[in-house]
Amino acid sequence: MRISSGVLKGRNVLAPEGRDVRPTSAKVRESIFDTLQGEVKGCRFLDLFAGSGAVGIEAYSRGAGEVYFCERNRDVLPLLRQNVSLLKGAGRIFEGDAFAVLERLPGGFDVIFADPPYKDECLERLCEIIARRKLLASGGVLVYEHSSDASATVPKGFRAVKVKRYGSACVEYIMQGSICAVTGSFDPMTSGHAEVVRRAKEMFDKVVVLIAVNEEKTSAFPLQVRKEIALAAVEDVPGVEVDICEGYVYKYCVKHGIFTIVRGLRSESEREYENFMADYNKKKGGINTIILPIEGMEDVSSTALRAALKEKDEHALNRLCAPGTAELIQKKFGEIALGGNYD
Repeated sequence: MRISSGVLKGRNVLAPEGRDVRPTSAKVRESIFDTLQGEVKGCRFLDLFAGSGAVGIEAYSRGAGEVYFCERNRDVLPLLRQNVSLLKGAGRIFEGDAFAVLERLPGGFDVIFADPPYKDECLERLCEIIARRKLLASGGVLVYEHSSDASATVPKGFRAVKVKRYGSACVEYIMQGSICAVTGSFDPMTSGHAEVVRRAKEMFDKVVVLIAVNEEKTSAFPLQVRKEIALAAVEDVPGVEVDICEGYVYKYCVKHGIFTIVRGLRSESEREYENFMADYNKKKGGINTIILPIEGMEDVSSTALRAALKEKDEHALNRLCAPGTAELIQKKFGEIALGGNYD
């Protein structure tokens, strides 16, 4: 086996022999690091079930700051030590069972690569230890390789942000924390939208307020203004981000590892449309949709808010605007009206 890129590019890595040893192929290794990209440089990298150590050595070659290796097979360990000598002191080897080693390792790994024997299903056990001992740094990723013939169920508190298959191998990129998207045109964000975000945050660790472009509608507020208003509405809510989606929502969600959308339902008259969109996103991207009935806000809408702006109805604006946004919305409305761009 050869290292494919970095300072050790082209260097040979000795591979153990025997049916019980299955090194990660060069094709899969290269794809893993292409996927990780900027996550590797300067990172702390853990290569569990290391075998030859080829994955951890590739990480070092591509700029990892520290690389830890774990292997229990005493027949393989001498070869692993010989390979890791290429790292000139930047690699540490831990001998023993991977789960026992995890119980004593320091936390804060940016990447943990786990390639257990395909006959073993240990994702749930791995995630339990990783969560309990805080082994992943903030934004860290568990790269889990398993057989394409088997399904790996990601446990609660974790999410698969990407899944790739290569013949007999399947690689899942798993991060901690649940995530959802609250989608809409938010033209502009209302108190009803803010309530949906609040309730979504009670269910998920992270919420992305996703401002979608509806080409069938003429927007009143420009996208960047809508984003500014939404940011003001959620600035005091930790774990909530705002982004713009100018393409298909399901494609954005799949790309960013979001597999749940949360939508608000003001009245039963909207349910048919919401069910249609939920089915569409499920078929196209495997995205689940949670539809939340929002009681007492049947008349709260962006359309009603824009009407209140035109009529300068302060009482209505205070009720319709998302908390903390009334002054900003009126200011932006005035600027747009003066420019002649408000419809």
